[in-house]
Amino acid sequence: MLKIGHRGAKAYALENTLTSFRKALELGVDMIEFDVRLTKDKYPVVIHDRQLARLGKNKKFKRISHLTLHEIKKIKMKGGERIPTLGEVLNVIENKVGMDIELKVKDSAQIVVQTLREHHIDFNNVMISTNFAKELKMAEEMEPQITTALVFRSGNSLTIWLVLDFLAILFLPITMYYISWLVKNANANYLNINHRFLSKKKVDMFHAKGIKICAWTVDNIKKINYLKSLGVDGIITNYPDRL
Repeated sequence: MLKIGHRGAKAYALENTLTSFRKALELGVDMIEFDVRLTKDKYPVVIHDRQLARLGKNKKFKRISHLTLHEIKKIKMKGGERIPTLGEVLNVIENKVGMDIELKVKDSAQIVVQTLREHHIDFNNVMISTNFAKELKMAEEMEPQITTALVFRSGNSLTIWLVLDFLAILFLPITMYYISWLVKNANANYLNINHRFLSKKKVDMFHAKGIKICAWTVDNIKKINYLKSLGVDGIITNYPDRL
């Protein structure tokens, strides 16, 4: 089972920062999960939110996609941290552990894969995850060694798909076939899913269909042990030392 640090080691350092990634390495993770967005001038940067209000010191509601890389590198976050570029993160992680790179925006797979190539990353240690099936297919087409994971579904906006997700969660038969169809349609190897959605029956069903499962985001030790008993393939946590 993969021990995956959520946005590095979010419980111990500001998420998606070089400090957080170094802490995750120190805690002995198998894989580090982090998020990628694109700047206005199409540079990949590592941040979860589409805007700066939650993490920025000045609480400004500026969107990442509306700012250039030069503008973003001027911004200080809590604790004086700065938003790292994907390249800066790769220089810290290198090929020491695996990476679960969640693409938060469309049309980012090609840029991300090219950046990984430039930093000589071993693609056997890379998982590209997203709720955009097209991006997973692009990543796999460019580098077949990449593992792909469909995220069900963090949701970047309120859409009809989120309504369908809600209905799927309510009705188990629909859930089982609907989610399996989504994963297969994306040609994904993994399903990355909220841990509250999982049960032994569901995990066994997904495994029977050749779908591996990563559960997010799990911090409670009792819940961690429960998910281990279900046979999930990976757990994404803010506390990697609890796995």
